[in-house]
Amino acid sequence: MFAGREYSIPSPLQRFMAEMVDFFILFFIKATIILSIMHLSGMKDISKFAMHFIVEEIDEDTSMEELQKMMLVALVYRILVCFYEIVCIWGAGGATPGKFLIGLRVISCDSSVLVQPNRVLVVPATNVTLSASTVRALNKNFSIAFLFPAFITVFFFQHNRTVYDMVAGTIVVKRTGAR
Repeated sequence: MFAGREYSIPSPLQRFMAEMVDFFILFFIKATIILSIMHLSGMKDISKFAMHFIVEEIDEDTSMEELQKMMLVALVYRILVCFYEIVCIWGAGGATPGKFLIGLRVISCDSSVLVQPNRVLVVPATNVTLSASTVRALNKNFSIAFLFPAFITVFFFQHNRTVYDMVAGTIVVKRTGAR
């Protein structure tokens, strides 16, 4: 039996800021990979390619072949994002770079009890396992593909948890010693 620990709960704004930092890191990685592929394949028209595959913009002149390539790029990007989150949450102390910079981390949570405003007792409050990290990342990232942004549920569940946190048995907390 694990005793549990007391933590402060981050606001939805803090979680959003952490997500934005991670978004920009991942967007930069995506752009770098796509531009490298473009350079290696000898493509000359950077602007159209960049709009299609980096920004994923579609216009009336977009061909079926380009749409298929965009779908493939989007799928590969989702897999990259999942891998990034799995490795960071499981192997890097429970925090992606965005969460780390904002002073947050993800821990295991079978139960959480409010002990003071914005403070909860979390049980077992251990590091997230590889399987829980994988479940969390897959639920979070592929819910977007099905047009259900699961992060919105942060406003509906106790302690600012999302549906993917609940399914994975995790909770986002402020790092001990973080401001």
